[in-house]
Amino acid sequence: MLVCSNNGSTTTGIRKQKEGESMPRWIFGLVAILGVLTLGSIAGFYAFNQARYVESPYAFVTAPYAWVSASSPGIVKQVLVQNGQHVKAKEEVARITTYAGKTLSVLAPRTGTVGSMDVAPGASVGAGQDLMAVVQLAHSQIMAEIPESRARKVALGQVVNVTLSALPGTTLTGRVTHVGSSTLSTLSPLLQVGSFAKEREWIPVTISVNPAGNQLIAGENASVRIHI
Repeated sequence: MLVCSNNGSTTTGIRKQKEGESMPRWIFGLVAILGVLTLGSIAGFYAFNQARYVESPYAFVTAPYAWVSASSPGIVKQVLVQNGQHVKAKEEVARITTYAGKTLSVLAPRTGTVGSMDVAPGASVGAGQDLMAVVQLAHSQIMAEIPESRARKVALGQVVNVTLSALPGTTLTGRVTHVGSSTLSTLSPLLQVGSFAKEREWIPVTISVNPAGNQLIAGENASVRIHI
């Protein structure tokens, strides 16, 4: 609204804040209230998660495996498989020529997937030396480490959501099948030589998981959320 003054000039009916004038107190109050509400929301969300879930980013895929070893010393004549190849139990995977000139067949000890191959044709091997592993990925599990302070909340049969590092947008479903009875301690050296301080303790938890058509990789990192 325009108002005429005695000298003929006009002024606005709305008071303008002068340059350098401090901000009204109600704005500070509003900012403080919003800050409290934000902190309260964060605390409430954290408490909600703590009441419903036990979470851990320290998990990985594990699977039963068996080593394929040389039965006698000699020279590797042939390697008949490669990493990632599926083999059946008793399938020939390599051939070794002994120093006596005899050719021996190396057989897979079980059905599974070849991994950790550490042999090539022409290599010299000793008796009992590991040549490769056969991993049973069909029986993969998740091994997770749960903080000791939260371990009593975990029980057999609880539903678990698993997220794999290689599949960040995919959540697999599993169940707790085993809860460890002893802790895994992490030790930190102090300034004094030979003295150690315990930083944290973890309880190992085993989780069965349904791959849902996804190829699991033994040793792959994962994170878990256990519904309690």
